[in-house]
Amino acid sequence: MVKNEKEPVVFTRYDVRGEYPSELDEEFALKFGKAIGTFAKKTIVVGFDTRQCSRSLKSALVAGILSTGVDVIDVGLGPTDKIALAGNHYGADLSVMITASHHDWTRNGFKLMYQKGNGFSNEDMAKIKKRFMSSEFRSCMYKNIGLFTDKSLEFSNVYISKAIEAFKKYSNKIDATVVVDCCNGGASLTTPILLEKLGAKVIRVNCKEVPICSVPSEPDMDNKRHLVQILKKNKADLIVGHDPDADRIFAYDSLGNWISGDEIFCILAKIAGAEKIVASLDTSKMLENYTGSEVIFTRVGDIFVSKKAIEIGADFCGEPNGHYAFPEFCWYNSGTFCALVLAAKAKELVSMRDSIPKYHILHEKMKFEDMGSVQNKMVKIIEMVKSDEDNLIISDEDGVKFDKSGVVCFVRPSGTSPVVRVVCESKDEKKIKKVFDNLMYRIEMI
Repeated sequence: MVKNEKEPVVFTRYDVRGEYPSELDEEFALKFGKAIGTFAKKTIVVGFDTRQCSRSLKSALVAGILSTGVDVIDVGLGPTDKIALAGNHYGADLSVMITASHHDWTRNGFKLMYQKGNGFSNEDMAKIKKRFMSSEFRSCMYKNIGLFTDKSLEFSNVYISKAIEAFKKYSNKIDATVVVDCCNGGASLTTPILLEKLGAKVIRVNCKEVPICSVPSEPDMDNKRHLVQILKKNKADLIVGHDPDADRIFAYDSLGNWISGDEIFCILAKIAGAEKIVASLDTSKMLENYTGSEVIFTRVGDIFVSKKAIEIGADFCGEPNGHYAFPEFCWYNSGTFCALVLAAKAKELVSMRDSIPKYHILHEKMKFEDMGSVQNKMVKIIEMVKSDEDNLIISDEDGVKFDKSGVVCFVRPSGTSPVVRVVCESKDEKKIKKVFDNLMYRIEMI
């Protein structure tokens, strides 16, 4: 079993994740099940991704939940948005997805979603961690243990039907050839199937529902560049793909151009006709300039974005890291539904991308030994930025975002790892390099 002193390491502000089995194993899952079962009142929906240890972790998690007298509805293998949608469909207190998302295949964890489908707040995650560490769980007699129900087949059909119905807002058919890379993850059961049902010709890559460690779990441009050869060989119109739990999407257009996360944000928002958009603070200015829509910014992190979007009734929300949510389908980030919407406009994506205002973006990731070091560094960075009268502060809600001579800079701590991220953006290539280099120098000198 994982030693007690190691257990807090896997609790992040947003979820639970760690190396299997050194930091997180079946004994941990059993105890975590008791913690969330004690937090809940009646029912919890459970689902999992394709990682080799996900099924055994699910069994242990379910046993823990049932022991608290809470019922479990198992919706089986799939992407995280499927599990979030199931929680809403069945009226559960919460839903839990067993996944480490885009992190290495050697890791696993748990994502928690409310009944509406949005992710758990920092405050509620802290309550569950406290309950977990105290080992004070609700228990019951054998005759009162929770009821387990397998709804995996039933809800897979419900998910497909809901996606097709929501897609009708954009089109009734997809006339395109699409290369789909599901990273052998949960979307293998959703994205290619839905695309075909809607009329697309699908070329499957890594859609086998079996994790292969040689397939990178992080869906970035360097890891997916080889797909362009498949696109050109088959004269396809689009490449779309996901990370293992499919809360993210990546894409290439018909010419083999990588469509950045900010560009995907712009394109999806335009297709959606969104008038009110919620976006994370690290989103490019191109979103406002391209859409002309009202954009409300929040702290970086999908839990903050979706919470604000629900509060104000936004038409669309997202982050430039590949997280986007269409409220007519699900408040959780759905890489699958995004793939359908992009595919509906596959033959227009080149022109849409070309019409997006161009910005130069420079970024750096600074690694530290621990989160404490990050916090200390950020305090000094914020003081430095605010002490410069030439800096126009845009926000200090999540790190510090400011305008320096027409260059927008954003310095923020990661919420899940000991990292500080620095991003600068401007239409002026020479000016951005000067501001970025100066900022990095000053940060390093602190």
